[in-house]
Amino acid sequence: MARETFYTAVDIGSSKVVTVVARVGSEGELKVLGTGIAPSQGMQKGCIDNMTEVREAVRCSVEEAQRYVGKGYNPSAYVVVSGGHIRSTNLKDVMDHPTDLGSITSGDMHRFIQSSFPTLGEGQEILHIIPIGYSVDGLSGVRNPIGLHATKVELEAHIAVGDATILKNTVNAVEANRLPVNSLVLQSLASAESTLTADEREMGVLFIDIGSGTTDVTVFQYGSPWFSTVLPVGGSQLTRDLAVAERIPFHVAEEAKIKRGNIMPELVDPDEEVLLSGGQGQPQKLVKRRHLCEPLNARMYEILQMVVQRMSQAGINRLPDGGVVFTGGTAEIAGLQEFTESVLGEPVRVAYPTGVTGLPTQLRKPGFSAAVGTLLWGIKHQGEGRTYRAPEDSTRGYRSLFNIFKRNKEKDTPKVAAERE
Repeated sequence: MARETFYTAVDIGSSKVVTVVARVGSEGELKVLGTGIAPSQGMQKGCIDNMTEVREAVRCSVEEAQRYVGKGYNPSAYVVVSGGHIRSTNLKDVMDHPTDLGSITSGDMHRFIQSSFPTLGEGQEILHIIPIGYSVDGLSGVRNPIGLHATKVELEAHIAVGDATILKNTVNAVEANRLPVNSLVLQSLASAESTLTADEREMGVLFIDIGSGTTDVTVFQYGSPWFSTVLPVGGSQLTRDLAVAERIPFHVAEEAKIKRGNIMPELVDPDEEVLLSGGQGQPQKLVKRRHLCEPLNARMYEILQMVVQRMSQAGINRLPDGGVVFTGGTAEIAGLQEFTESVLGEPVRVAYPTGVTGLPTQLRKPGFSAAVGTLLWGIKHQGEGRTYRAPEDSTRGYRSLFNIFKRNKEKDTPKVAAERE
């Protein structure tokens, strides 16, 4: 009987720490054995600002997840990372093959990719090098050069780097709980593993994981990630805006956002009212629900604007034909899908984690996409020191982002005119 293999995923977010332990059985089946969810303390926009608090939150989460794991469990983890310190770029490199025209081996490609590390700035560390295209002896669009005879291979790769100190702090917070770290995984790439379909990756999609403290963005095309960025703003900023606008405590604003909030105020009955608790001994007050939703609308518009600006700065001036896919805890807020479709003029869906048979009900929510996806990432990239994979073909198809954030002053809701070819 083949030995069972265990995988552990740890997602240290700004609002919660999630640990999931799963087992791959002798026939390749994946079963979740334990889940631990603990309130997050000491995290700020993807970065640790209080190590003691983060270690304790990780400890609570890990211990809960490991409570019912049986014998034979050798713990080690794949850990989700995010934060505004993370940058991405696409680089090209050339491998001159031996003149005997021998076929390219997997060993050749592994050594080539490992040697293609870019020159890093001081204090930076590579997270991922992911091949997104090959050219063999001048023939572009090659999916996988292994087994081909060639004299020259050109590689184009998507590379994500982060601040070495911040990443090391994340590793320390986990390993302080006697849980060795196998690899760090960029949040948007992890979430994509459990949410995106093969068609979406191939057609091209704008993928947005909007959590509490950060918004992680990746543009997929031709089956691979071509652009990644992290915005230092998320659902907690929507809550703060609401708390300031209504002069109510943060926890009251959070509850109101979740239960009564809507990103599109015009979808709310103009006469509907909401009873809010006052802060610091202040009495409760009635407010128009539509008025309650206005700060949420304004902040979400700004987040979408930031996403498009980052794309444009990277030279991506067209929207993917596959549209927009949201995940993350904030993706469940009412009106997000309709609002984004009205702004970007593209189809939008909110994605839930899939890909794991018998996934517990509590994990079947957008807020757990990264944790579930990290398990799938770990299985796919087991044993790789630097994670990479061969790209797949896909259909090219992007629409122009020209004038994407020109407001329509005649309507209450900001519009985006996406030029269609």
